[in-house]
Amino acid sequence: MKRHLPSLFTLINLFMGFLSILNTQIGNYEIACYYILIAAAFDSVDGKLARAIGISSNFGKEIDSLADMVSFCLAPSVLIYNLYTQNMPGISGEIIASAPLILGAIRLARFNVDSDETPSAYFTGLPTPINAISIGSLVVFIEHVKVMNPEYSQPRLLLPIILALSFLMVTKIKYAKFPLLNFHSGKVNSFRLYGLSLFVVSFGISFSFDQQYRVLIGFVSFYIFLGLLRHFMVQDELTTQTQEN
Repeated sequence: MKRHLPSLFTLINLFMGFLSILNTQIGNYEIACYYILIAAAFDSVDGKLARAIGISSNFGKEIDSLADMVSFCLAPSVLIYNLYTQNMPGISGEIIASAPLILGAIRLARFNVDSDETPSAYFTGLPTPINAISIGSLVVFIEHVKVMNPEYSQPRLLLPIILALSFLMVTKIKYAKFPLLNFHSGKVNSFRLYGLSLFVVSFGISFSFDQQYRVLIGFVSFYIFLGLLRHFMVQDELTTQTQEN
């Protein structure tokens, strides 16, 4: 049973993605977003669990990519289409909504090809789960605030953000990997684990005040901008060193 446990977590991830799509189709958009978040939680555990019990396999990697394709590429694309682009002229709506799906597929394929390289503390490009959570958190945020400010839900404001997020998946920008679930893997891992723990606790408490959408979008915004800041700081350092040489 133990050797099948990581794959079970992966299949739950896949099932959550399926439930997200079903809820999108019947108009339960906020619930669909939370299913994506739950899928991401299971996705963050399966690989770590496989390595922890020493049963990592090519089968596990392949089924993980297939599950990610549904939960973090197809599900957000269906969500975007149903909410914002289905009434756009011609096939422009379909093309725009497919950005998380197509760019996510490229991202996953590149990750699979590069997965045999030396392990790194960073992903190259925004991970597909974070992109899906970012889109979902944006949708949840808009669904809450549009009651007071309906103009915030206009596609002309949201679609450029969604396209930019999706494009980040295929860039060379480095994004930190989620921490190992222990405090014995170095200071950087411990710092990340404290940050993740703070988010989980804050997110849980925020439901009592109906402020979970603010905590969620704050977390993903911090993660994305931290990666961008680090990238541009590194580029500035490289430029300075080149000029000095």
